[in-house]
Amino acid sequence: MRLADDGIRRVSPVRQVLTIFGDYWWHVEEPMPTGALVAALADLGVKEPAARATLTRMTRTGLLTVDRAGRRTVHRLTQRAVGIVDEEAEWLDSFGVEESPWDGFWSVLAFSIPESQRATRHLARSRLRWLGFAPLYDGLWISPGDRAWEAMAQLRELDVKDVTSMRASLHTSIEGGPQTAWDLDAVAEQYREFADALDLAVPSLSATEAFAERTRLMLRWQAFRILDTGMPSELLPSGWPRVAARRAWAHRYNELGDAAEARLREHVGGIAEELSRLVTARRLVE
Repeated sequence: MRLADDGIRRVSPVRQVLTIFGDYWWHVEEPMPTGALVAALADLGVKEPAARATLTRMTRTGLLTVDRAGRRTVHRLTQRAVGIVDEEAEWLDSFGVEESPWDGFWSVLAFSIPESQRATRHLARSRLRWLGFAPLYDGLWISPGDRAWEAMAQLRELDVKDVTSMRASLHTSIEGGPQTAWDLDAVAEQYREFADALDLAVPSLSATEAFAERTRLMLRWQAFRILDTGMPSELLPSGWPRVAARRAWAHRYNELGDAAEARLREHVGGIAEELSRLVTARRLVE
C-alpha cells in the first residue's frame, strides 16, 4: 500500500478518518453516517468545514464512497482504502509483538533516476522507505526484510527502467555496518519519548478525551512504521525498546477502548440508533 503517495502518513484529517474506520468500524458492511464522522473528527480537533472538505477530498481520490440512506448522507471505505486499513492492521498485530529470527540476508536495490525526473525520484524514495528500505549510498538502497521483489514492482510501476535487485549478505567497510543507513540513536530516542509520555498519561479520562487520546496514540505508534523498519535484533543495540514500548502502548490503547467506543456509539446513535451497536473498539494483543 502506498500511503506515502497520498500524504496520509502524516497526522492529517485523512489519516484520522482511516483510523476511525480501522479502530471502530472495521469490516462493517453498513456505511457510517457522515454526521457521526464529522462529529468524531470534531473530537479530534478538526472543525466541521475542514472535516467535510476532507470527506469530499477522500471521495474524489478514491478512498471513500458517498451515498444516501433515506435523508442521511453516509460514507464507506472503498476497496482500495479497505486494503490500506487491512494491511495496516496486519502490521499492528505483528510489529513489536515478538522478534523474528533473521536469515542474515539483505534486500539490495540499485537504480538510477535522472535528476530531471524529480517527482519520480521523490515518489520512489517515499515508496522504498514505506517498504523498509534506506539508502546506503545514492542509488543503492537496502533492507534487512525480504522485500526486494515488492520494491522492484513499485519502481517498475513508476517506470524506473534501470533497476537491479538481489538478496545477499553484505560486507562493508562502513563503521557500524549496513544498519548505519538508519539513524538508530534517533529512533531509540523517539521510543523513549513515547514511553515517557505513556508514563505521564492521565489515568481517568472522559469518553470524549479517551476517544481523542486513543486516536492520538494510534497515530503516534503508526509513525514507528517509518522510523523503525523492524530491524532484526541481531543488528540492533542491546536493550532495543521496540517490544517494551509496544506492550506499554497496547495496554494503554486497550485501557481506553471502552470509553472511546462509547463516545463513537454516541455519535452514531445520535443519527441512527440502530447502527450504534456496530461500533466496536479494536483490541490489541499486549
